[in-house]
This record gives sequence, structure tokens and C-alpha cells, in this order.
Amino acid sequence: MNRKPLLATRVFTMPALPAAASRTLQLLQHPKVEPSRIVRVMEADADWAAAVLRLAGTPLWGRSGAPENLRDAIGVLGLRRFYQLVAVAAVGPLLQAPLAGYGLGEGGLWDHSLAVAIATRELLLEKGLRPCEEAFTAAVLHDVGKLILGSALEAETGSEDSVFEEAEVRAAGMDHAEAGALLLEHWKLPYWLVTAVRTHHEPAESSFLIADLVHLADALCLSAGVGAGADGLRHRVSPDVSQRWNLSRRSLERVLGRTLDLLAEAKDLPAVGGRR
Repeated sequence: MNRKPLLATRVFTMPALPAAASRTLQLLQHPKVEPSRIVRVMEADADWAAAVLRLAGTPLWGRSGAPENLRDAIGVLGLRRFYQLVAVAAVGPLLQAPLAGYGLGEGGLWDHSLAVAIATRELLLEKGLRPCEEAFTAAVLHDVGKLILGSALEAETGSEDSVFEEAEVRAAGMDHAEAGALLLEHWKLPYWLVTAVRTHHEPAESSFLIADLVHLADALCLSAGVGAGADGLRHRVSPDVSQRWNLSRRSLERVLGRTLDLLAEAKDLPAVGGRR
């Protein structure tokens, strides 16, 4: 049976991003956008602007209190990090949903996504490199395809020894990485972000930095049981990625320890509408 029509229908019946969030994300993709224009668009929806400001004041962004206003937040974070902030505030509520097909309760996908995002930063710091703003955003969104495939997987009874992506293909015609890429395309998000989500389980031999980082961070967080659910121990880590990064076990343990500490501080973010 061909399950692809089911997937296509689900992509277009998924809850849309909030209108104000979608407008802000689209505006931030313009390289020469003026901060004053961003502020005007966001302040047209007072609730959205307030949610972003509250999120900007959390430890995840290196702040001990909320910025005075949106212009202050943009000035402190810069446009690249502000894009991260907006993406998290926009998609976070969707990632709170329970996904029975993946064995994830309410907030499980959010916890995992946030942990993977933090781990991308920590992996780069461990290598003596600067954090990559784009990798953080891709990590937050890397498993968004599970929102589409979750119900189809509830009826899937594949072998527990199989790679979980194989169960997804049997159930819905493609895996959650491809489903997520289609959803991001539907939301009109950037090509680099779509590509990172599409390839995060199988980075190419000449993979670009973002997909590698998300792949490694994802595997590390799943190994610690953060948002592992039913599929956590059934993913293969790419030997090519492991060889490219060449991190020792001790290094990975340090990265994981810092990630879990930061997750404990940041997982109750006020702007994602989830658990407290």
C-alpha cells in the first residue's frame, strides 16, 4: 500500500505556525532587514512580542532578565541569534505534543529537541570553536517530522531490532527526517534548514557542518535517554561523522554533562506553552 498520499495530506493539515511568528521568520530571512521593521511587525501582535521577550530573558540566551524591549533584544543578541529565539518561540508549542507512536509523553519531544540544540553548542566549544547559530536552530527543528508520522506509527508493529526509520517508511512511506523537511518547506523556511533536517540521520560523505552537528548531538542525547521514546536506541551513528569529528569518550562525556546541566536550567522556558 502506498502511504505517501497520507503523508502529503498530513503536511497540509498540520497546525500552521502562528501568523505573527511566520511573518517574523520570513522577515528575518532578508539579509538587509532593518531592526525597526522587525519591531513594527512583531509589536502588531502584543502577545507574540511579549512571549519572545520573556524567552529572551532565560539562561538559554545568556540573560538574567528580560530585555526592556524588542529593539534591545535584537541589539544584544544580533539578528542571527534573534532568529534562533524566534524559531524556538514559534515552534516550541508544537513540540510539546505527546506522540504515542514514538512513546513520547507531553513535552518529551521538546526536551529532546532543546537538549540537542544545546549539545550542538557544547560540541563546538569542546573542539575550541565558536557556536554555530544555524546549527542550534536546525537542532530545535530536527525531529519536527515526528509530529506528522506519530499517528501512523501507532499501528506499526515492526521488529524492535530494526532501524526505526525503516518502521517509519513502512508506516508512512518515508522517515521523519524527510517528513520534517517537507513541513519546513511548507512553512517556507530556508533551504539550509530544510537540508539539515532532511539529512540529520544520514549526513553525506561531504556533509556540511550543520547536519554533522545535529547528527552527533542527537545521538549523544538519545544515548542519555533524553526524549529517547520508543526509537531512542534504534538509530545508527554514522561512522563517517564520528571519524570527521574524532571526539574521545571523555570529551563526549564532558559535552553530555554540560548539556544536561544547561537543559535542567532551561527546559521550563516560559514562551513554549509547556510544562513548568
